[in-house]
Amino acid sequence: MPHPPTGAAVPAWLRPILVIVGALAAGALLVAPMAAMEPRDLPLAVVNLDQGFTTPQVTVEAGKQVAEAVSTNDMDGLVAWQQLDSQAALDEALADNDVYAALVVPADFSESQVMAQQGAGAAAPLTLIVNEGKHPMVTAQLSASLGGLAPAGLPVEIVTEAYHEIPEAIGLTATILPMVFMILVYIVAYAGGITVRGALPLDGAVTTAASQPAHRVRRALLQLGIAVCAAIVTGATATWVLTLFAPDLTFHVAGAVTFLAIAAFALMTVVIGSVNWLGMGGMVVPVGILLLGLGTANMPFEFLPAFWQDLVYPWNPLRFLAEGSRALLFQDAGWWNAATPALVLTGLVGAVLVLSSVFTPRGRSRSRRRPERSPSGPCPRLSA
Repeated sequence: MPHPPTGAAVPAWLRPILVIVGALAAGALLVAPMAAMEPRDLPLAVVNLDQGFTTPQVTVEAGKQVAEAVSTNDMDGLVAWQQLDSQAALDEALADNDVYAALVVPADFSESQVMAQQGAGAAAPLTLIVNEGKHPMVTAQLSASLGGLAPAGLPVEIVTEAYHEIPEAIGLTATILPMVFMILVYIVAYAGGITVRGALPLDGAVTTAASQPAHRVRRALLQLGIAVCAAIVTGATATWVLTLFAPDLTFHVAGAVTFLAIAAFALMTVVIGSVNWLGMGGMVVPVGILLLGLGTANMPFEFLPAFWQDLVYPWNPLRFLAEGSRALLFQDAGWWNAATPALVLTGLVGAVLVLSSVFTPRGRSRSRRRPERSPSGPCPRLSA
């Protein structure tokens, strides 16, 4: 006699509504960072190298005047100025990508101002150094908006220079190249993880219960081994695709292959480990990473709403994949850059998920043989 269902099924009319609500919620998570973005506190530096100039009547410190005037102009909260006092401090800030741009007052600024007022030459210009490689989305706009920073009353020119310069031939493509890297690697890692887990389930082809523990360990190690090979192929293929998108861009090819392989392995093992532990319900982990990470990875930290800054940005692997891609493409970095340690840690977490899943009971019942039915068929009903 068939057993009645143990739980209430979802009514057929309700299922499409739930699907639509779920799709809308997923779409909202994808676009929320962009829809609610509020650029603020972009880190900029002003560097006063001016030595001052003393005349018989007065000591002129025009550089100090410029630095103070610029530092108080936060453009309604858009920028946050920090004052640096040496070339070494500026070099370090640019190398570490701590600032998007820096306004530099030269050492002879006061002297040149005095001489210019006496008709003995031109005033030394200020230099605006724009860190183009930090985030092309931001720096493309900064050059124009920072051109009028000089305080009123000082006849001074501002000359713009590029740090980590992006070739003009690439243009706006620079803003999407890291996203191409990120999406390509994520899709391959997602599909690869599902394929590996489907082809090599932990309990596949088990013949006896006694052999099952060792068999599960071998399967988990084989999953990791295939993930390593697939990740290397992914890194090489993604790098090749990049050369097609941006033939004018110079970057470390071997470094790009290695970095993208690390990222692909990290994402792939998270997929495999999650599904090993939870079955197909484990896909909520990589899908959640995508929904929360797509906007986070594409936008500068200073553009993100508070929720994404505080609770998503610090851990999401896609953000590290995008940042590492920008470092490779625009900052002359190699495979080991500021984003690599986080992806290595993600890969270790994914490997631990895969290996530890051998201790889960999931799937063991499927490997046991069902008891055979009696050849004589069902037992005859006894008459009263």
